[in-house]
Amino acid sequence: MFVKWILLLSIWQSLSASSLREEFQKTGYVEICNKTHGRETFESLYLHFDDLIDFLQKNPMWAEKLQMAKERFIRSKSRDFYGTDFFGFYDEPERSQISFYYASHFHEFIFLHYKQLQEIPEIKRFFEACLAIETAYRDLFNDTAANLGLDEIFSSTYSYPPILLKVIKYLPTYSALRPHYDGTAFSLFLDSTDNASLLLSPYKSSFTTEDFSSPTRAFSREEEQNSNLLIPGTLLKEFAIYPTPHIVTQSGNIRYATIAFGMRPNYSHQKTTFTPLPYFND
Repeated sequence: MFVKWILLLSIWQSLSASSLREEFQKTGYVEICNKTHGRETFESLYLHFDDLIDFLQKNPMWAEKLQMAKERFIRSKSRDFYGTDFFGFYDEPERSQISFYYASHFHEFIFLHYKQLQEIPEIKRFFEACLAIETAYRDLFNDTAANLGLDEIFSSTYSYPPILLKVIKYLPTYSALRPHYDGTAFSLFLDSTDNASLLLSPYKSSFTTEDFSSPTRAFSREEEQNSNLLIPGTLLKEFAIYPTPHIVTQSGNIRYATIAFGMRPNYSHQKTTFTPLPYFND
């Protein structure tokens, strides 16, 4: 799929590796206007997600089969490409959120080894919607790494980086106590039904809650357009690129979001420390 990115070429042409680093240091993010996947794409994805949630909650036997497939996948070599065990369906009432971590290799593995899952329309439609979105962002992560002079971070037997697509449904009672860092190379915030609830801060030597704010966006969420935010994660510390902490605040409404996580292939996480993050009051 050819993805049209307004500003993407101008960003990479006008920002040298050092100035892209400076942008991450100054604001914590780079905004990109996505003219291919707008509101229409993601509203359709969230309908499929709701169908999947409803099916799995009403049919716990199938939720159990999906969990078994996930556990078998994380014991396979395919899991190593992503360097994480976060895959599949997470229904977390204690956190007032429901999420799904999608990966194309996970998709292939399940439909190869658990063909009965492929026959469930709610699973098949959701997986196909995720795949169509995920494949569109492979070049963006490669181009970001190349721009920073870090081509080697995505080096593998594949021509594309490992991408986890996280689709989240926040329930009205959702409330996060403190910000967090993503365990990724880069995270791309693709869509949210409530952009104002995302607060972030550039990396600092110390933080207070006042350091976190909702980014000022040049682009809006429209039918065929979206504002995407690209931030660095924790897996680039060895290159002196530090992660952007962020938090989704409480709103009292049901909300949805989609994030693409650019991982590092066959990467073993090292124990690293970052600046402690503050607690937010309820």
